[in-house]
Amino acid sequence: MKKFLFLALFFVGSSAMAGDAGCGLGSVIISKNSKLLQLLASTTNAFFFSQPLGITFGTSGCNAHGLVMNDKQIQYFVEINQEELSREMAQGHGEKLATLALLHGCTTSDSQKAFAGFTQSSYTKILPAANTSAVDMVQNMNVEMAGQENLAQICHGS
Repeated sequence: MKKFLFLALFFVGSSAMAGDAGCGLGSVIISKNSKLLQLLASTTNAFFFSQPLGITFGTSGCNAHGLVMNDKQIQYFVEINQEELSREMAQGHGEKLATLALLHGCTTSDSQKAFAGFTQSSYTKILPAANTSAVDMVQNMNVEMAGQENLAQICHGS
């Protein structure tokens, strides 16, 4: 019994480092944020394996919307629209470019214009050759954006 309790506390403790139970069945059932109840919620999540399943399927209050998901969305969008994006970046405006700006967190008209201006001025660095792949295009854009502090300030999430 002591071994089971130790293992349970070890696994529960490792999954509750943020001070709450995260998402899963336990968090759906127990919403009060006291240490004891969050421990119980975390134990419930671990016992029913609901947290990994919830993250995988987007149930029980779990979702996969985060930086990795956003990076994947950007990568997919660029792969599908690379030709149009390439043209619109050179022009400094366009519908696909505005959507890419939104994916980078540029939600206002001014921030989208700043993003479009950035891609136009950095065009030869983002797309150094006609056969630049979508993966390289996104990597080059991220490298160039890393040096754009003002763009990062107005486009939250860049």
